[in-house]
Amino acid sequence: MNIALRMSPPLVPTRDLPGSALARIDVFDDVDSAAPAWDELATADSVASPYQSREWVRLWQSHVLPRSGGHLLILVGRDATGAPLFVWPLVRGRLGPLRIAAFVGGKHATINMPLWRRDVAQAWTASDLHDVLRSIAARVPDLDLIILCNQPFAWHGTANPFALLPHFRATEDNFVAPLGLPGAQVVEREISSAMRSRLRNKERKLSKLPGYRYVRAQTPDAVRAQLDAFFAQKSAKLAAMGVQNVFAGPGIEDFVRAACLDGLGEGRALIELHALEADGEILALFSGINDGRRFTSNFNSHTMSEHARFSPGLILMQYMIANVADRGFESFDIGPGEAHYKSFFCKTLEPLFDSVIPLSPRGRLIAWPLRLTLAAKSAIKRNSVLWAIASRVRRVLRPTQAPTS
Repeated sequence: MNIALRMSPPLVPTRDLPGSALARIDVFDDVDSAAPAWDELATADSVASPYQSREWVRLWQSHVLPRSGGHLLILVGRDATGAPLFVWPLVRGRLGPLRIAAFVGGKHATINMPLWRRDVAQAWTASDLHDVLRSIAARVPDLDLIILCNQPFAWHGTANPFALLPHFRATEDNFVAPLGLPGAQVVEREISSAMRSRLRNKERKLSKLPGYRYVRAQTPDAVRAQLDAFFAQKSAKLAAMGVQNVFAGPGIEDFVRAACLDGLGEGRALIELHALEADGEILALFSGINDGRRFTSNFNSHTMSEHARFSPGLILMQYMIANVADRGFESFDIGPGEAHYKSFFCKTLEPLFDSVIPLSPRGRLIAWPLRLTLAAKSAIKRNSVLWAIASRVRRVLRPTQAPTS
């Protein structure tokens, strides 16, 4: 197994930031306090993935953190005039004896680049970032590590500055499709004629069901009905697989429900829902989050009834891609994770990377073995033989659970 790691130099805490546009870092523990800087930067020429939006972080703070024991750590960098250069929303927690910070949303945030002023992201060097990290270490002296997962190397053509620091390949790549054409043309271009033919034949079977339709949820009642089905389907599926249900965590269901309703009345739900329905049954569901240019699929589920054999999830994916293309989005991604169906629709693999950034002496001591452990996990998951063995072991060690909602 070949694992490539790049070591970082020790970080010596200091408040001096030589050779950098950064004048100071403000530290906040709630969204409202950071909101003025956040809004100022978000409405300027800036770049960020949608999982770092103020709305996402606010709902996570409201519904998840009070029940999980985590705490917000929002870092705002400013220049000499006080204008914001970046906003890094993180969650503080513990990893054994270590005090760590990570992106808000955990496994539910599938691609992460925090908010940067675009010219800063393009111009900063590794030296500038090390200066920032030294300042953070001085401002937050009890923080040992920052662990950043599922980061893109660029977002809308702007390089991710964290790629200048030591990093390693994430466990899974992302699957992306360019849009830029009307939906019907995108579907024809991205999906093979043989696959489209197979899906048409399968949809003919489903179309005989009473009330069969594709729908994007646009009312609270539709959101609630689709999510009720999603949580039941996902719980049953994960239990059958012997996989931990990440949606059963403290506050997660309330967060998802709130995020699907947030902005719904204005036609811009934070998480939007697309479903294939028949009367009394959600055949398949996909969700998505966007920044106005790129649409990123999030969670999904499908029926476990006999109708599953007609591939409702694949049929739904066609409708969803056509919908977001017709609405003017530039690209669509299904999200990271190895699943054969993803390559039917999204042919471009977008590599993602993870970072383990030490801030304290204790953090520097553990950073190397932690990087090695996480990189090894990534290598195992990318090796089909090793991952099959690991999956069998996991099923043996985790007996089938009763479904929960």
